[in-house]
This record gives sequence, C-alpha cells and structure tokens, in this order.
Amino acid sequence: MLAEVVNSLLSGIGGYGLVFFLFATVVISLSGVLMPGPVLAVSIAKGHRDKLAGAKISLGHALLEVPLILLIYAGVASAIEGTPLRLLSLTGGALLIYMGVEMLRSRREVVLRGKDLPYSATFAGFATSFANPYFFLWWLTVGALLVAKASSFGILGLALFILFHEACDFVWYTLVSFASFSSRRVLGARVHELLFTLLGAMLLFFGAWFFSFAF
Repeated sequence: MLAEVVNSLLSGIGGYGLVFFLFATVVISLSGVLMPGPVLAVSIAKGHRDKLAGAKISLGHALLEVPLILLIYAGVASAIEGTPLRLLSLTGGALLIYMGVEMLRSRREVVLRGKDLPYSATFAGFATSFANPYFFLWWLTVGALLVAKASSFGILGLALFILFHEACDFVWYTLVSFASFSSRRVLGARVHELLFTLLGAMLLFFGAWFFSFAF
C-alpha cells in the first residue's frame, strides 16, 4: 500500500525536477525515521552518557544502508529479495533480545555509576538496523522506488538522494540523543532508570516480535 502511494507521488513529480524529488525524499524519509523502533530506543539509551551518540548511531545505520542503496541501484535487489525472511528474523530477533537484556542488566550501573552499555553507539546503529526485517522490506519496496527515481537524474541524483536521506537520520537521532543527555539534570536518576527499563523492554519486545516471524 505504502509503496503504491510513493509510486503515485514519484510518477507525478517528473516535471518538477530534482529539487522537488529531494523534497519528496525528505518527507518520505522522515515518515520512516520518526516511527518508534529499536534505533530510537538505543539513541535514547546511549544518549544518556553521550550527547553525540545519535550521530554515531546514524553512522552505524548508514554503514548498512548506503551499501544496500548502491546494491539496489546496481540492480541486484532480486538477490537481496531472495534472502529468507526466516533467517533475518532469527538473527535479528536474537540480536535485539541480547541488546535488551544487556540494557536491563546494566541500567543501574549506567544511570548511577556512569558506566556505559557494553556496545558502542556505532555498533548499536548498525545492529538495530540489521536486526529489523522491515528495514530490508522497506528498501525493497518504497526505498527501491526512490532509488529508481533518483537514478533518472544520473549519478548526481543518486548522490544527493543518499545525502538527503542520511541527513534525515543524522539530524533526528542526534536531536534525540542530545535531548536524552540534557534531560539527566531535569528528570533525575530514578526516572532515567525507569526509562532504561522501558527501553530494554522495548528491545525485548521487538526482538521477540521479529523472532516470531521465523515460526
């Protein structure tokens, strides 16, 4: 359904050129970025100790996403499409469950003693993106349409599309981590410990949900 809406939008903007396409890219990208999910959860959690964690998380996200965009552009989307959803669900679900358990286990040390979570922000951005089967499904439907339209403007169009799309991730997750870092003085340790509990539970929920797709 969403892919059909995007296709209708993109097919109607040909006469408006690259500028309007980039505007559409920002709007469509933000509609996905602003949705709650595992990447948002780790941005808040890692932001507790590092106000720039969101920028590092978006870097990890881009390390997976940009090569995927280039693969779709190169015309090998069909090979990616053949990857069994069951395999993605098993590996991704298990990874999120591990990260959720670690967040719950170390929440007191992080909040009260300044200890950080046992994985880097860059790894968290990569792992939570890889762990989400819908990330790949989005790129093979909506994302593939955007890449196809970007390619009609040549290499410049593709490069600007990647730049604008990744900028949406960078700005949003940096703002989220900065807000999490700044809120420590306002909300206090008890509220942040509760927040970590909720975020850990969120990762466990998404992990179990993705894991269940394999059965």
